[in-house]
Amino acid sequence: MIKKLQLLLSASDINNRDKINNFLIDECESINHIFPNLKYRRAIRVTDDPTASVPQDGQPDDLPEQPPFDNIIELRSEDASYESLVEAIQGIGEKLRSLIDATKSAALVGDEHVIVPGSEPLFLNMVLRRPLQWSREDWHEHWLDHHAADVRENVSGLQGYRQFHADEEFSEKAANSAGVDIFDFEGTAEGYYSDIEKFLETLSDPEVAKDTGFIDHSRSVMWLYNLYE
Repeated sequence: MIKKLQLLLSASDINNRDKINNFLIDECESINHIFPNLKYRRAIRVTDDPTASVPQDGQPDDLPEQPPFDNIIELRSEDASYESLVEAIQGIGEKLRSLIDATKSAALVGDEHVIVPGSEPLFLNMVLRRPLQWSREDWHEHWLDHHAADVRENVSGLQGYRQFHADEEFSEKAANSAGVDIFDFEGTAEGYYSDIEKFLETLSDPEVAKDTGFIDHSRSVMWLYNLYE
């Protein structure tokens, strides 16, 4: 199991995406110098992100405005503590104050589970909230046990799928440390694709698109990224 942190940054202007990415290149190197046991990844939303063209079953016809989460920085380690992950991103939001909208940016800390091994240049990040009738404990158990088994059994052609289960307490600490406002997502479902064609093909699979009733689509967010490891 891998402990990790995702910082999901919404640009205050779409033209800031590259500036944020360039900042994160330097910031990751600085973090790695102080915390050499942490590995890092960066991601930036693809131009003309096609995710809106592949709606999932259960989504309302008109989704409320979602945070754009233009850039992602991810820190990960098999032996780091949650505390060190939180410490590593101290003040990053303040450094990026002129480039991001902190009210639409988020932090998550938790454990990653590899369901289908693999990594590719394109990375779908589905940032999830549970329906309110589910308890947090029951929801995470269902996602990791039942849903993961269903995906492995019924979805063909996957090039990588991971579940990132967030810890509520440390996600809030990370948001406070970074200086961003959002921390209440349950985690992220991560899909990996070699190219846009493979992404569209996979997302059109009825087994992928079907609504299994455990995601609150109206409060969840799904975007596609170019991934840099």
